[in-house]
Amino acid sequence: MKTRLYILGTLILAAVAGLLVAHARWLSVGPRDPRFVRFMRRYDRRANASDIIPAHAVAVDRCGRPIEMAAPGSTFQHVLDDLGISAKGEAVQLSIDADLQSRAEELMAGKNGAVVALEPATGRIRALVSAPRTAYLDRALNGLYPPGSVFKVFVAAAALSANLDPVLNCPAEGYRSSRSTPPIRDVEARQAAREGKRWKGFGRIGMGEALAHSSNTYFAQLGVALGPEAFGAAVEAAKLRDPVSVLSASSLSLEATGGSVPDGLRPAQLAPVAIGQGALQLSPLAVAMLTAAVADDGLMLVPTLSQTAKPALRARPFTCAAAGRVKKMMRSVVRNGTGRACDIPGLSVCGKTGTAETGKGKDHAWFTCFAPQEAPRLVVTVLVEHGGFGARAALPVARELLKKAQELDYFGGAR
Repeated sequence: MKTRLYILGTLILAAVAGLLVAHARWLSVGPRDPRFVRFMRRYDRRANASDIIPAHAVAVDRCGRPIEMAAPGSTFQHVLDDLGISAKGEAVQLSIDADLQSRAEELMAGKNGAVVALEPATGRIRALVSAPRTAYLDRALNGLYPPGSVFKVFVAAAALSANLDPVLNCPAEGYRSSRSTPPIRDVEARQAAREGKRWKGFGRIGMGEALAHSSNTYFAQLGVALGPEAFGAAVEAAKLRDPVSVLSASSLSLEATGGSVPDGLRPAQLAPVAIGQGALQLSPLAVAMLTAAVADDGLMLVPTLSQTAKPALRARPFTCAAAGRVKKMMRSVVRNGTGRACDIPGLSVCGKTGTAETGKGKDHAWFTCFAPQEAPRLVVTVLVEHGGFGARAALPVARELLKKAQELDYFGGAR
């Protein structure tokens, strides 16, 4: 009996001691635990204690105007809340331009997709839209899609950075990378076949003409000529597989997912990847970042939603000379090629259309661009899910957003 009482007393003393230790630890670190802070912010006690930090942080745009972008309970909102605590309840200033954001949301009404507008020289994101806005998936940051022909911008810059600039034959029959794969053909050949006509092909063309016409036949051959080693090095240099934080707080951050880029490709497997198909998938933000690297002479800055963040270099995926060449080619796409509908008077737009096969339903529509050619101030990338041709569905959204930016004087003085 005495032994049982002794054991029971020992257990009670151990339990009490454990509770005291846990309580002491809680008093020292518990109130600062980010999980507890987020929990307590769900309860608004401002009526009883005016010095309590608001339950949810208030965000303002680059000009100090209130803006609502984060869904309740989302990682975005949690990051804003933590930043609000660090700022002792002051509003969190985002890099977003409320006017540009509002116009982008209007243009995407009734569509599924994403819009990213950012400054290539600073990395600041001026508009970030995931449509529909109520969707759980943030398409702009975390949606992964086959990029289609907008990826040819990357392949062109990577090839030129490796001193590869061939003239290639692009017949109507297309290009077959191996005996076991179907030929990769240009859109013009498929359209002519549907109409019962015969297309003669592009013949021997260089990279500039191939990009202007978005020749699948040319870029499939270019990818194979680039080879697995050089292609892999270009992917690593651009950090295409790496996630990136666009807004950071003390305890967590808002991240954009890394791309799904196949590794260890055989030469024949590079053909479909080089035209933005195959197993390749990128986010709209990733496409915008690649476009910004061309616009900023081969430099890729860290994209950010913070107005106060200092520009930071993320990567140097292309040589300055290669980026300059591709910039001129993208201007030709808008002046003479598939992007002619985006040739805005007084604004030398450089762009690239993209139509990505999905394997189910209509193709995804892409358009990525920047302006002006001489001193790029703004990159705009648009994805419309199952929108069909990029020139018909995505390009008009980018064109109207560029016009709004022109109205807001983005291309006049420095902003």
